[in-house]
Amino acid sequence: MPLFYFILKAGRQTYPDVEGQEFRDEAAAREHAHAVARELMRNRETETSHWRIQVCDDYLEPCYECLFADIDETWAGCDGKLRRSLTAVARTTTTMGDALRNIDSPIADLRQTLSLIDTILSSSHQLNHIADRSNGRG
Repeated sequence: MPLFYFILKAGRQTYPDVEGQEFRDEAAAREHAHAVARELMRNRETETSHWRIQVCDDYLEPCYECLFADIDETWAGCDGKLRRSLTAVARTTTTMGDALRNIDSPIADLRQTLSLIDTILSSSHQLNHIADRSNGRG
């Protein structure tokens, strides 16, 4: 049976599936993703509508993505236009979360570089001060 991995994307956080699970086919893996999504969003649909579960094959290649808003049954009673609008908001929020996640690492790298520069400048300033004192200028 094929192996599938389920990666939860919740806002700016990503929770990888390191073990995977075997299913008879991709359709069964999709159904599993839907069941997991329904369980995760139970009683907190509005907070999780922009979450997704990405289903990947055994090579970790994405083959399906389940946006929680798409399967949220609490919106079933809404008219079509409102439901499409709510889903569009969830998709926009998801896109924004992806963009923020993509800049988190470069920003962390930049902070580390700036901290290193501060350390170097501070050390340089201290060395200059010591040199000035030893030359009778300080």
